[in-house]
Amino acid sequence: MKHLLPRRDGIGGVKRTMDKFLESRWFLRGFALLMASLMFATVNSPDDQPTNTSSPQNSAETIENVPVDTMYDEESLVVSGVPSTVNITIEGPTQIVQTTNALRDFRVFLNMSDLEIGTHEVPIQHEGFSPQLRVTLSEPVANVTIDERVTEEFSVDAEYNSDIIPAGYELDELTVNPETVTVTGAKGIVESIRHVRVFVNLDSEIESEETVQGSVQVLNGDLDKLPVSVEPATVDVSISVLQPSKEVSLVPVQTGTLEDGLVVENLALASDTVTVYGQQDAIDAISEIEVPFDLTGVTQSGSRIEVPIPLPDGVEELSQSSVSAVVTFEETEEASAEPANPQEDVEEPESQAPDEEEEENAEPTDQAENEEQNTDTDQELTLSALPVEIRGTGDDLRAAFQNPPGGELSLRITGEPEDVENISEEDISLYVEADNLDEGEHELEVQIDGPPEVTYILSQASVTIQLAEA
Repeated sequence: MKHLLPRRDGIGGVKRTMDKFLESRWFLRGFALLMASLMFATVNSPDDQPTNTSSPQNSAETIENVPVDTMYDEESLVVSGVPSTVNITIEGPTQIVQTTNALRDFRVFLNMSDLEIGTHEVPIQHEGFSPQLRVTLSEPVANVTIDERVTEEFSVDAEYNSDIIPAGYELDELTVNPETVTVTGAKGIVESIRHVRVFVNLDSEIESEETVQGSVQVLNGDLDKLPVSVEPATVDVSISVLQPSKEVSLVPVQTGTLEDGLVVENLALASDTVTVYGQQDAIDAISEIEVPFDLTGVTQSGSRIEVPIPLPDGVEELSQSSVSAVVTFEETEEASAEPANPQEDVEEPESQAPDEEEEENAEPTDQAENEEQNTDTDQELTLSALPVEIRGTGDDLRAAFQNPPGGELSLRITGEPEDVENISEEDISLYVEADNLDEGEHELEVQIDGPPEVTYILSQASVTIQLAEA
């Protein structure tokens, strides 16, 4: 009896079984599901997801201050509200981004060619960028106003700061060259113009005349600067000042105490007039200036006395600071009968000299005797209000006059006519030495610097000063 055994195909049978399994519908569905899951996981993985900024193939850069061009009828229209520049951000392949930023071969513009007068919202356009780039503008649109273009001529007013006019001076002339300018702008803006001016800007006072260049400003009623074009944009401004002046009379006035028996016959001024400078309203009120002549101690007829001219209120300057006069005496009958005691003439300067040793007091006496002997030949000059200089106080002390309070003295000068007649205040210096003195009150002898060939007699031989810590 034969047994029937199953047929074994070996490897070929296994292959047929696998082929049958792989061709199974359920296997294909499962495999597709597995692949889809893997792909989904790969795409949504945060670690593997690429970005433009981190990818070595893509990048982004911002280009700042790119000018905005405009397209419209510039001959008849004016546009306002257009931004002068915008910022542009470009994204894309790194090489293209870098090349675009380096070459900048692109354009940003507003096309308003077809727009009418009025206000419009206009998109800002661009061209010249690679299509592979993503372009973003910081201002994608602009609100613009289109108006009729007009041109008008305006006069230019010049303005200045009063601080540039020196004290005592007034404005003489202020001119602008050219006198008018041409202003171009939107009709509505030009109609709002209220001021067209130039400001004179100087760092110091004007001495006589200055010419400066200034920018023309166009303003509305609120003094806001208007967006218009001006031709020319700068003008020349010439400004000059003058010091009002007037010639007034000088009137000599006798002061002081005369010696007994002397009467002034004449006090003749070397100059009868002086020119005063100052504000116009101040000098208009002045017709004459009284000049006091202190004749105390003057005994010789023909003596010349020089004194400072008082400065009236409101006057800044005089054409001369001092004036001289020649005094002529007329003796009275009493003086003829009882001539003045010569000793009195000697004692006058002694009474004003400091109390010193007797030999020092004898010197003015001899001087007075010499004056009496040379009365017929000597000439006399009196200088009034001469300042006394305090020397040697240093930086640690400050000095003030106690007697005389103003620190001024009169000086009588006698000598040969040729020696005296040419002497003036500029030739004489009065001073005291305050070296090595402490704080407090001090009486100091007055020293005289001047021509040596004449004789000097001070109204007082010493002055009192007060020294205090500076």
